[in-house]
Amino acid sequence: MRIRRSTRAAFTLVEILIVVLVLMIAAAIVIPNIGSADYSQAIAAAAILQSDLEVARSMAMATQVSHSVVFSSDRQSYRVVAGYVAGTAYESTTAVCHPVNKGNPYQVYLKGLNKMGLVSVTSVAFGDPPQQCEYVTFQSDGEPNAAVSVVLHAGNIIMTVSVEAMTGIVSVTRAGG
Repeated sequence: MRIRRSTRAAFTLVEILIVVLVLMIAAAIVIPNIGSADYSQAIAAAAILQSDLEVARSMAMATQVSHSVVFSSDRQSYRVVAGYVAGTAYESTTAVCHPVNKGNPYQVYLKGLNKMGLVSVTSVAFGDPPQQCEYVTFQSDGEPNAAVSVVLHAGNIIMTVSVEAMTGIVSVTRAGG
């Protein structure tokens, strides 16, 4: 005679509580940043600026000609130009050809970026102590003219894109908001 055991698969109360706790912790981390247009736009604009600075640095090293990223006086656009631009007004610079969008100048209008109307560059500063400037220049070896920080605002979100002095390494940090 065989004894049949009925085996029913089920979760214990402890297992269910652990899963609920893990989901609550994940939600507490993720939810504050979801749905914030300010946050999304600031992150995207900072990533684009970081990429453009790295491209300018790469172009300087590849061509052995200094390349600069020059910001407009109202800081709502910037362009990549060949050469050193100290003291040169944004309006009198000419952008190099964009490496991806062939035939187009390498110029970025922050308000024109894919629905990034909330983003603005509030300051560009270099050196220690920081001095206001309108450009960063990468020498032919990839070294910038000085450490540079670019502050982006989108609503109450503040992002800082930094270029390290000797190495030219570009990084992004969330400064506030």
